Amino acid sequence: MTTVVEYPLSVAGLYQYHNVIGLLSASGPGFSGPVSLALGPDGLLYVASRANPNQPEGVRVTRCTFDGDYLGEFNGWGEGPGQFIWITEIRFGPDGNLYLSDENTHRVSVFTPEGEFLRCWGEFGVASGQMNRPSGMAFAPDGSLLVVDALNHRVQRFTADGEILAGWGEEGEGAGQFRMPWGVATDSDGNVYVTDWRNNRVQKFDVDGGYIAEFDGRDGGEGFARPNGLTVDGDGRIYVCDWQNDRVQVLDAGGRVIDTLIGHSGTSKWARTFLNANPDIEDKLNAATQNIELKRRFYRPRAVTVSDGGLVFVADCYRHRVQIYRRL
Repeated sequence: MTTVVEYPLSVAGLYQYHNVIGLLSASGPGFSGPVSLALGPDGLLYVASRANPNQPEGVRVTRCTFDGDYLGEFNGWGEGPGQFIWITEIRFGPDGNLYLSDENTHRVSVFTPEGEFLRCWGEFGVASGQMNRPSGMAFAPDGSLLVVDALNHRVQRFTADGEILAGWGEEGEGAGQFRMPWGVATDSDGNVYVTDWRNNRVQKFDVDGGYIAEFDGRDGGEGFARPNGLTVDGDGRIYVCDWQNDRVQVLDAGGRVIDTLIGHSGTSKWARTFLNANPDIEDKLNAATQNIELKRRFYRPRAVTVSDGGLVFVADCYRHRVQIYRRL
């Protein structure tokens, strides 16, 4: 008989699986390819679903509690003001509003937490202040907004209203260069961390964009394979979504890997409601025991964020769920 540990530990035991939120759904309680997470000033979890080109209604931002109570969503697929097609990131600003980057329209849109459209800015191009496929975003301690300009291979710093302040980076493999950067985060000192997707590394910069260091995940680990989303907690720990390795690597402030999250998901509240209404489907799932342990694991983790209380939220993109760990 197989013994199932209800709340298993991470690889090094510094974190413990807590719970899961999710269900594949184009609307209502559920996600469709979640790609970004944000913790709102209202104490709620916001999850952005990217869906696919044949499912425009699935491109949306969902609001729920940390325990998985569904509270609503907003969408608006299209290219007009207040609409979006290819969501890449959502972030809350110091003003309490939600900022959303869209790599289809090459712009940033701003909404209230309830989804009311306020404004948008940005345009396609290579000049300073223009963008080509914006991806990750992060607010710096000074209130400025860092935006990863992925196909221009740079990071740009804006005001919250879209006024360009600074930028750095160019295509290449050297220090301070990028090959399709993706995620960005800041620490309490204002240092900037960028996942360099095709160079399989994280680069660290000072507040002015001066190169400090790079981490490839090989110090204490086995290296990154297409890192994307990342965040830095209050103690300086760096959490990196290791996309092709289907894991989240946890690094100390010096860049050494100190733990790995691999995914331990059970059945979410939303999935339980669905299965209770469809017992025939649950019977088929219970009979399909092959690879059941594999299905608990991450499958292309895309985004990570950490609450002040030590909860770690991971967007498990291809399994359409959010897995949550607790720091011990």
